[in-house]
Amino acid sequence: MASLTNIVKGGVNVLWNKLTGSRIPFEINIHIIDSCNLECSYCYSNFYKRGNPWISETQIFRIVDGFRKLGAIECSLIGGEPLLHPKFSQLVDYITDKGMTCSTITNGYMVPKLIESLKKLDMVCVSLDGPQEINDITRGEGSFLKGAEALQCLKENNVNRQIRVTLQKNNLGCVEEMFQLSVKYGACLNFGLLFHQASDDGTEMALSEDLPENEDYRKVLRKIVDLKKRHPKVLINSLRNLNNALNWPTTFSQYELKADEIKKYPDFEAIPCHGGKTFATVDTNGKLYACTNQIGYNPGAPDILEMEVDAAWNSLKSHKCEGSCFYVSSVEKNLISELNFDAITNFFKVKRVN
Repeated sequence: MASLTNIVKGGVNVLWNKLTGSRIPFEINIHIIDSCNLECSYCYSNFYKRGNPWISETQIFRIVDGFRKLGAIECSLIGGEPLLHPKFSQLVDYITDKGMTCSTITNGYMVPKLIESLKKLDMVCVSLDGPQEINDITRGEGSFLKGAEALQCLKENNVNRQIRVTLQKNNLGCVEEMFQLSVKYGACLNFGLLFHQASDDGTEMALSEDLPENEDYRKVLRKIVDLKKRHPKVLINSLRNLNNALNWPTTFSQYELKADEIKKYPDFEAIPCHGGKTFATVDTNGKLYACTNQIGYNPGAPDILEMEVDAAWNSLKSHKCEGSCFYVSSVEKNLISELNFDAITNFFKVKRVN
């Protein structure tokens, strides 16, 4: 739970960044563990195959302190399956005691066991990709029931909750069903798109076999845009974000466009990248990336476990994406940095302020 003072400071910093081009971080995402009890076929970094040890709580405390000192007000604990980290509860206590907002994304299996800690979070996001018969194709048998059990537990304990649906070829016909599921559990709904999948050793990019055809993606995005217009309080993808994906000027096998490539599409309104300017991601091996999309693909990324936090952050100055992508989580952060009203409203929907 964040203090109102810290929220206001974060807002002032975002405005200052926008007006002056400064680099005060707003959010830090920390992949605290690779281990996962599921093997989702489309996992973008194949975390369950990588085998990096979890980051120790001492190191995570240091990272949190460093980014808090730099101005960050939000910390997301992600994985792998973050609830498998042996010190997850201590991490939550430490971050929330700093007055920072804190959230996590989970497959739900450990939610009932850790519900007392999860009550302290601003948002718990549960990954589900469709009704049981569809979800379990890519996420594994029994995973839907565990996710639904987690959502019920979160609802009964009045924890802010969200359903994250990753759109892939098996579930494009399930948009309305997932909306009804979110209504049932009183959860916000968030749709995401697939992007490149790392090779098993994390050194190469490949297209996920679950990637839909381009027109199939656009067809379902039109449905989601319509759903957003009809139920803006439930869907927390901003309309600008969804239209960015819908109007993506090339194929969905090319998830980012560099600045010189964008010039080829004068009718496309690109959303500027703020990765490494207002947010960043720590991988389990200590590498600090401007955004999650880069995990494993930037051999020169600084090692925050071996460097001071401010030095690692400042080294990201050289990150010059100056392009655009359709990775909806990053785009939503970019829109907050661009002072988009819809994105800022969505941010406050999922925060608990004291």
